[in-house]
Amino acid sequence: MAALWSQDQFVIREKFWKIFGNTFWINDMQGNLLGYAKQKAFKLKEEIIIYADEAKTQPLVAIKARNIIDIWATYDISDATTGQAIGGAKRKGLKSFFKDAWQILDVNGNQLGTMKERNMFLALVRRIINFGNLIPQTYDVQFEGLPNIIFKQRFNPFIRRTNVIIPPGTQVDRRLIVAMLVLNSAIEGRQGGGFDMGLDI
Repeated sequence: MAALWSQDQFVIREKFWKIFGNTFWINDMQGNLLGYAKQKAFKLKEEIIIYADEAKTQPLVAIKARNIIDIWATYDISDATTGQAIGGAKRKGLKSFFKDAWQILDVNGNQLGTMKERNMFLALVRRIINFGNLIPQTYDVQFEGLPNIIFKQRFNPFIRRTNVIIPPGTQVDRRLIVAMLVLNSAIEGRQGGGFDMGLDI
């Protein structure tokens, strides 16, 4: 657990074929596994658990939607072991139709930060083509008084990878950052970022 929360840079890799739900691997820059999550397909109420290992023996963070099948939903983020609230995330309605925009919430539901796609033109093209792997996007995660945290997707026609860059010394709960990364990847995947066939690569 400590290894993931101490990282300033890491990579998330997603399963490419995903009719039975998406899978996420979080690795450090040397390729060591830091986190693992699996998103179930056809689930009415989104719930994703991030684990420290593929065997799912060490749960770290839980992400749960408050509502059923609502792409504008609020998601509660908590410690998967203790159940203690960490914060939340809320997709910003119609703004996310044109480019993804999220509010990052504290444990009381107040806005703590934001996450937004950087380039409006690329966001629109990605939605028109409906194949996000071919058009990588950059996301800015902003907290007041702190330098931007960057989620930068890398071009790859087969497997989507996103680099996370946290400026050294940035005092922010890494659990929120990891949860936002997985949640945004999960929602984006359902909007059409890969082929839905159900095989791992």
